[in-house]
Amino acid sequence: MLLGTAAFVLGLIAAIVLVASKYDYLVLDRGKMGMPRLLKQNEVRIDQLPALAQAMARGSASVRYAALIFSTPDRPSDEDALNIQMSIENGKVGFDWVLLGPRNIQDKEKFRAFAHAHGVEPVFRSENGVSYLRVEQGDIPKFTARVVTEMYHLTANEPLGLVYEGFDWPQS
Repeated sequence: MLLGTAAFVLGLIAAIVLVASKYDYLVLDRGKMGMPRLLKQNEVRIDQLPALAQAMARGSASVRYAALIFSTPDRPSDEDALNIQMSIENGKVGFDWVLLGPRNIQDKEKFRAFAHAHGVEPVFRSENGVSYLRVEQGDIPKFTARVVTEMYHLTANEPLGLVYEGFDWPQS
């Protein structure tokens, strides 16, 4: 009996490791507690952001977002990666500066100043223990592109990491 239980536990651990090795991120819902999900990281280019936002807007899932992940030449370490996102909240596409990663927290005031210089006012929000600054005014894909290219000086053809949920991508 004990040997059978040990074999079952080892098999379960092996299955979890095998499944987890095919995915890059464990994701929990920001708005409510739910089952965690495993997601893969893809790539997206700046010129694809308008189509990405349109695909997200056409989706019907209650949770829809596209998280963009990138590093900068002056701080290329994965620990210094930035995470920004476009998401749907209350039926509106918006830009979220999520205050989880160290670099996002360090650059919070830099982001606020950048947003103000572009005529938008980020609104502080907190959901499920996660704080973030949200922008819903104006052309969100264009604003997102400007954060990457003007605030962080990456080129427009630089591939960004993409983790998304709640809609189909890439569009066919």
